[in-house]
Amino acid sequence: MAKFVSNEYLRGEDYTLYMKGEVNSVTAPEVEKEIMEAVKKKTFKNLILNFGEVTYVSSAGLRVMLKLKKLYPTISVTDTSLSIYDVFQMTGFTNIMSVSKALVKVSVIGCEVIGEGYCAIVYRLDKDTIVKAYRKNTDIKDVERELNLAKEAFVLGIPTAISYDVVRVGDKLGVRFEMIDSLSLRKLFLDQPNKFNEILDKYIELLKKTNNTEALNASLPKAKQQWLEKGEAWKGEVEEKDYKKIMALLRTIPERETFIHGDSHFKNIMVQNGELLFIDMDTLSVGDPIFELSSGIYMPYLAFEEDQPGNNEGFLGVSSQLSEKIAYGVIEGYLGRKEKSDIDKIRIVSLIHFLWWTKQNEPENKARMERIKKRLLPMLPDYDDLDLGLKVESV
Repeated sequence: MAKFVSNEYLRGEDYTLYMKGEVNSVTAPEVEKEIMEAVKKKTFKNLILNFGEVTYVSSAGLRVMLKLKKLYPTISVTDTSLSIYDVFQMTGFTNIMSVSKALVKVSVIGCEVIGEGYCAIVYRLDKDTIVKAYRKNTDIKDVERELNLAKEAFVLGIPTAISYDVVRVGDKLGVRFEMIDSLSLRKLFLDQPNKFNEILDKYIELLKKTNNTEALNASLPKAKQQWLEKGEAWKGEVEEKDYKKIMALLRTIPERETFIHGDSHFKNIMVQNGELLFIDMDTLSVGDPIFELSSGIYMPYLAFEEDQPGNNEGFLGVSSQLSEKIAYGVIEGYLGRKEKSDIDKIRIVSLIHFLWWTKQNEPENKARMERIKKRLLPMLPDYDDLDLGLKVESV
């Protein structure tokens, strides 16, 4: 067994080596040898050295890092202690390679759950702080990407909470936010039923503000392209004529460079001092608002419940009646009209997504896929486009 390399992990183009012990003038040659032995057996692009169990690094250890930097220009060092990070920083290494400190560990035992979604749970740590804890082994690069998107959205005027660090919650990643005296939008709907219309108006205002803000980030995913790829999931599932109709309908959706949140149900929104704030930005893209109304509103509030009655009680924690009232209220208020064709078009886009989502997350659920097909196919002959006629507004 290697003395200084305790474990390894290959994911896509990233190869992580978990290091341990001291890297000093005596051990440096052996550390270098172990690393070189490990990397020669793998094909990768980015070498990551996890220093979570490294207790000391001397100048001899830094020379090993320089050699590795020449061989692997994208090398990075993660999970360093504060003292080791200071060594890298004082010697200028943080200017030539990515070096990051170990994440703070946060316990959520006994904390109140104030929000919950498919990918994460939100806990209140104390009066001033909440933490979004990811359910799965989310890569830190994906978390940092989400935080960068949130910052861009915030700068452009979209109400979103700004985090101040990435943390460890058990063996998973989390993000801490400053959210003083905040509560979830779900709780607001439940606690203040007499103010339903007022709350709904703020909800609609948040969505319209988001969907009418043009993004600066040219690398953001295009929602239309994402849906065309989701449409490909229907190939082989239905007759060729129906598959072609699905793809043709998707191509009629207008192109836009405005933000789409994409998962905008009330458990992803917090309320602070009367203002609604997004706390989940990992599904951010750009495109026409029909994508918001389908995946962000119709999908969570209506599509799952239509397929599996009782889902809203289990996932959203509210009755199907309240979910319907919110969903149809948002759609009608957003569009400023009440037309069956609008609901049908939004439903078509949602069901296209729903089949793809099921194949991605529950591939064994063949019965659901069949139910989705039976709901979508009868709607296809009635429409030649999915354009809701929405223009960019000043909000």
